[in-house]
Amino acid sequence: MMINIKFASEETLETIKKNIRKITQFVRDNPNNNSWIKTYLPKEPFITKKYKIEDFELEIPDDLNKKEVDLKNAISLYEHLKHLPKYVLTNERFWLWLYLDKFYVLTLKMMPIKSDSTIKDHWLFTQGNRRGVFFGVLSRSFYRVYLSVNDDYEDKYELTKFVIDNPERFRNLSWRSFSSQKRIVQGILKAEKRIEDEYNGKVSNNIYPEIAKYVGRYGSVRLLDSVSESDLENVIYQKIKEKIGVLVENEAIR
Repeated sequence: MMINIKFASEETLETIKKNIRKITQFVRDNPNNNSWIKTYLPKEPFITKKYKIEDFELEIPDDLNKKEVDLKNAISLYEHLKHLPKYVLTNERFWLWLYLDKFYVLTLKMMPIKSDSTIKDHWLFTQGNRRGVFFGVLSRSFYRVYLSVNDDYEDKYELTKFVIDNPERFRNLSWRSFSSQKRIVQGILKAEKRIEDEYNGKVSNNIYPEIAKYVGRYGSVRLLDSVSESDLENVIYQKIKEKIGVLVENEAIR
């Protein structure tokens, strides 16, 4: 069945922004039921848009199968939403509809509300669109797949699985401006996976900030747009190999 996507209304967005503490309390008191929005948010909290998607559901993980379900959910989000225009996929009002309405219970299961900052930082784009999509509870899952899926692989989600198995492999890249370019992200992920494979998956998480910093420095002296994906992969692998070896020897292999 096809359904129209929705956006939270401008009035809904403003109501939440101006009443973060109260909204936080409503959400904390009602983790399994969003009926409170009918009495506190505007009469028409969501606006129906012209774009349609196939209706779908996501699984709610338990502690034992969290990574497995996270992967399945991230792929399902990507497959159902990938055809939407970029301005929709980078709009906080679109994601806010998913958080408040369609995937309310899952959103709270994935990231319980621990403080007033949870909604502000992980539901809204208060720190800008880039940080918003990569901080968002569900939007970051979508973009992890969007930037890692590779149709040339036998398993097009090979890099996606690599990322979701340990989000630190991607997280440090997402703060940087180059992360919006899929070709660059893919080159980095391929280099990281080569390194992980070489050390049998026993690589310290301290390596990943080093990689992000190195690419930033490399990009400051050479235009990243002019470097091919394969060249970038090889440069990262070769130039940082020595540093990675030191970190692995000192911190990762037990």
